[in-house]
Amino acid sequence: MGEKILLTPGPTMLPDRVKKAMESQPLFHRSDEFYRIFSEFNESLKRIFKTSQPVITLTSSGTGGLEALVSNIFSRGDKALGVTIGEFGDRFIEIAESYGVEVDELRYEWGTAARPDDIERRVRSNSYKAVLITHNETSTGVVNDIKTIAEICHRYNVLILVDAVSSLGGLELDMDGWGLDGVVTCSQKCLMGPPGLAFVALSERAWQETKKSDLPHFYFDLNKAKKGTEKINPDTPYTPAVNTIMAAYEGLNMLDKNLDAVYIRQRIIGNAVRKAVDHIGLRIFARENYSDCITGIYLPDGISSKEIIDYMYKEGVVIASGQGRYRGNVIRLGHMGYCTKEMLIKCFNALEAALTGSGFELKAGLSIETLDKELGELS
Repeated sequence: MGEKILLTPGPTMLPDRVKKAMESQPLFHRSDEFYRIFSEFNESLKRIFKTSQPVITLTSSGTGGLEALVSNIFSRGDKALGVTIGEFGDRFIEIAESYGVEVDELRYEWGTAARPDDIERRVRSNSYKAVLITHNETSTGVVNDIKTIAEICHRYNVLILVDAVSSLGGLELDMDGWGLDGVVTCSQKCLMGPPGLAFVALSERAWQETKKSDLPHFYFDLNKAKKGTEKINPDTPYTPAVNTIMAAYEGLNMLDKNLDAVYIRQRIIGNAVRKAVDHIGLRIFARENYSDCITGIYLPDGISSKEIIDYMYKEGVVIASGQGRYRGNVIRLGHMGYCTKEMLIKCFNALEAALTGSGFELKAGLSIETLDKELGELS
């Protein structure tokens, strides 16, 4: 059947030049050639994060980056406000609690976004060091208003730490312009790289907090990693995933010079996918603040996510189920990073066929017509 199309929340499809870089012989990570690539890599990351601060590269998943953020910024006895609108907001809270941080939770129903007014009421009346929040919640397809929430945090001198694992490089985010204190992302989502790298950036005031932190960290010591970025020949404290960096470097180069165009492209794709879902006759999981990177979809009664996912897999398209209590009746389509019109049309052809085979009545081909019209000449 050939290569399957990955339309999951991550990992995402790799452009050919990224795959080619993965196949090359590894460079010695203490060589001039690697130093040159890593230096350019670091500068590209800073432009995509929109920050003048160093961006730390860790050989880990995005979760490792979040753990590094927590273990380097907090100290024993610190309090945080954990804002959660889904599975990954919950995970951020769990990471902080595992390090002994006292976390007050502000929970929202899945499918809805955090309310800035609620956050302001909490930070105004409590002594929090930081607010923990997810930008793009892939379990629900909802985006939080990080810019407004950051303004509130600064008003009350509270750090804002952001999980941008599935948004950076796809949805607008301006670290310095919005005043974000900690931002984490990873290689395998909007940045069009293979899995294996986390990227962590801190504001100046967050770096000051790292000097006071008394929580344990060794491999994830951000100050140790920062020293490597400040060298004439920048490096990492320990052996990095060299080929993953070389591949991610190619993905960054594709994004770096076209970031504003990427944001526009993602909006077009997100809008087209939502309209196509509507024309099939299905309901979108999110109720507000729709993500342009991922769409959750309720399935009709009596049709399970497993049967749809299994059918589409046989047709060469890989999607994901819902999470938590929605695992059985929700599917999730990822449309971030390297995602083309051709991939989306193949996805909706398979989705229509899967639904029809499960007894759901729909107007065949209408979602494809919708995608074709809305995406136009988009490649």
